[in-house]
Amino acid sequence: MASKDRLRWLVVAAAGMLLVVLAADYTRQVVSLPDGIPACLAHPAELDGTRLVLPVWFVAGVDGPDRYRVSRVAKDVPVQGDTQGMERGQVITLVGRWRGADGVVVEERHQIHTLRPYKKALSLAGLVLALVAAPLTFTWRDGYLRLRRDEGGPDA
Repeated sequence: MASKDRLRWLVVAAAGMLLVVLAADYTRQVVSLPDGIPACLAHPAELDGTRLVLPVWFVAGVDGPDRYRVSRVAKDVPVQGDTQGMERGQVITLVGRWRGADGVVVEERHQIHTLRPYKKALSLAGLVLALVAAPLTFTWRDGYLRLRRDEGGPDA
């Protein structure tokens, strides 16, 4: 019995480590895209005219009626485009072209994600509900996680 428990924890630890490795590899791939924003910032003239899609980026600042900055993978990337209805801290998805001469993304279109705060709140509510419901639904008995109804009800 003890060897099964030890093996179970090793499997859980290995799965957790695999998740971390996969997340790190994904991040490495995104940052090293040959035509992504990091490449455009590193080689502005060579990648002039490159089409960029910047999904779920934060507006870092609005600098005028046709200039703003976005941040996520890179910080304070300058954008030339429509700033109507845009505020610092909003989340947007931006499609544009890289202009290497002055290091600016020229916006083709953007979408402001107005429901993003509500999505975050809904996710948090789901997490809280799961944390409250788990001890009411499950119990730990004899080294196994079991449904409380299998143990004779919530008082077992």
